[in-house]
Amino acid sequence: MNRLAVRIACVTACISVVTSIAVTGPRSDVGADEVPTPESDLRLAGRSEAPPAERIAAARRLLETVVPDAEAGVRAAAMILADDALTAAALLRKSLDADVIPADTLALARASVRAALAKEVDPVRLAALATFALATGLRGDEFAPALGRSDAPGVGAAFAADHFKAPSDVANLWVAWGVHRTAADRLDRASADDPKAARVAIDELVDDAPHSFDFLLSVARRSETRTPPGRLPRRVRAIVTLGMIGDRRAVDELVPCIVDLNDEGWVRAAAVTALGDIGDPRVIPDLCRVLFYTGDLHRPRDSWDYPGVDNTDVPADRWDTVEYYAIDCAAADALLRLGVGNAAEWLIRERLHPRSGRWRIRVLQDAVDAIRRAFPAAPTGEFEPDAGLPQRAAAYQKLIAWSKTGPRLAHRVSERDERFQQAAKRIVDTIGGKGVMELQIVKRAATLVGSAMVPTMLDSLARSKSKIQRAEMALVLGTLGDRRVVDPLLALTADPVPAVRGNAMQALARFVGAEADPRLLGDAKDATNRIVARAIELLADPEAAPRTTALQSLAHAHPRDDVRAAVVAHASVTHPENDFGDYRNTELVVNLIQSGEGVEAVLERLRDKNLFVRRYMFELLRSAFDLEPDVFDPSHAPDAPAYRPFDANVLQRALEERRR
Repeated sequence: MNRLAVRIACVTACISVVTSIAVTGPRSDVGADEVPTPESDLRLAGRSEAPPAERIAAARRLLETVVPDAEAGVRAAAMILADDALTAAALLRKSLDADVIPADTLALARASVRAALAKEVDPVRLAALATFALATGLRGDEFAPALGRSDAPGVGAAFAADHFKAPSDVANLWVAWGVHRTAADRLDRASADDPKAARVAIDELVDDAPHSFDFLLSVARRSETRTPPGRLPRRVRAIVTLGMIGDRRAVDELVPCIVDLNDEGWVRAAAVTALGDIGDPRVIPDLCRVLFYTGDLHRPRDSWDYPGVDNTDVPADRWDTVEYYAIDCAAADALLRLGVGNAAEWLIRERLHPRSGRWRIRVLQDAVDAIRRAFPAAPTGEFEPDAGLPQRAAAYQKLIAWSKTGPRLAHRVSERDERFQQAAKRIVDTIGGKGVMELQIVKRAATLVGSAMVPTMLDSLARSKSKIQRAEMALVLGTLGDRRVVDPLLALTADPVPAVRGNAMQALARFVGAEADPRLLGDAKDATNRIVARAIELLADPEAAPRTTALQSLAHAHPRDDVRAAVVAHASVTHPENDFGDYRNTELVVNLIQSGEGVEAVLERLRDKNLFVRRYMFELLRSAFDLEPDVFDPSHAPDAPAYRPFDANVLQRALEERRR
């Protein structure tokens, strides 16, 4: 290459470098060979002495990554606001989503907005500035004149439509903005850590519900992504406030907040509580699902015991400090306020029983408080969440004894309420479906709701063409605690499908000898005699299942001649068709009750090496004698270290009580 060519190449290179410096400015934070990182970009975007083009480029790269320091992100957005309002607004929103920003930093951002508004005329950048103003809490009258200078006044209306409900004409935009800004300011104060200050702001929002409702709903509404940390406090307080307002229009927006397991636990707990405050019985199935969906990701957090690395992303060494939300207790509390009284027994058995788990103190306290509020006469005062196991076990026994007296809520859910009927239909329509998990959830939900489910269940049963649905509904009817189901169940014992006949007879066992049971509602004339008579007839059924469940029902009967004669007439030793395990084991229990003899033979079955034999026999005894489930654990084999034999005295006392 000749000298002239070399000189030309050098000059060209120099011109390229100068041009590059003129456009982008010198590299002020990142070396020539250094790859920009979010941290370096954040430093660069916030340096006032750096060239604007470099600061803007750094901010744009941040929009594609994470903002490692949200407060610095707000300051960086304020720095580039005058040069690129659109990028600044986007960076500000991302920073606010990442964390809660201190007031002095937001004040700096507002000062930058004011300075930019004083000279901006471009309608697109003005709209971006308005978005910035919304996020920082700037008053509407501070940027109203700027939008008024714009040659495209429709920008103001478009901005209003994007951010809050307002008239489409710009003339009324500032009225709507003022309403919106007032609600936003109050919600900011309601999100404060100071409970007293927060409560004052919440009360102001509730008192001004006609103007604040739509704004609160927009903040509370579930998005397609997880709630950003910076928005979490405001969203939770918005949900709580909606519950206090009590407007049922919020229900459809709040229900998705409780079923989304990927969302924050605080959002779910707040939404559950708010739905209980609003008092719309349509949400009963959704609240029941919270209790009965076993895969709930937040439930393990309520326990002291570490659930294992496969069930949580929290390391074992941090488990004692993990945040927990007591969502189940909140759901049961909401159900009690909606009139579902059986939720109290659920709390007693599933949270207050010492054997149900090592629950954290607040979980136990929330359960006790919910029962106390719903049933002031309940013996909750003796249950101390931080007491020892013997003390809590004794208090639990008193609570269980109280629950068996049939306590009633002052305001029970009404089976005539149209909104409740919608909820009941949702439950019933799922019974008999193909999903096993969903079937188990709705069956337990129906049992929890109880007597109010009867009309909807019977109506669906009368129209059902599905043998699977009829069989499942027959079992559920027996758990509703209402004698009105006795006659429909007796009718089902003549169903052509053996499973339906068997399940109907099994459900009827609950009503044998239970005329004086205070937990049962409704009336059924001469129920015990009619059920026993039908059970005796079904001992001659051609199918094994109805014969076995008929004998199970007779295990609930007090000693009587017709039962003794029927058992002898169909004894397994003389009837080969009855010579199978379940029938023989049930026969032992019925003969024990009718004759008072054979205790050792029953206890021997509870010591059997076969788990299914132990489990079957114990469940039969528990049902027949109304025993507590913790008196025996059939899952432990007789030769296992944890095996605890069934207490013969418990069986003897229950037998003497039955034979009186």
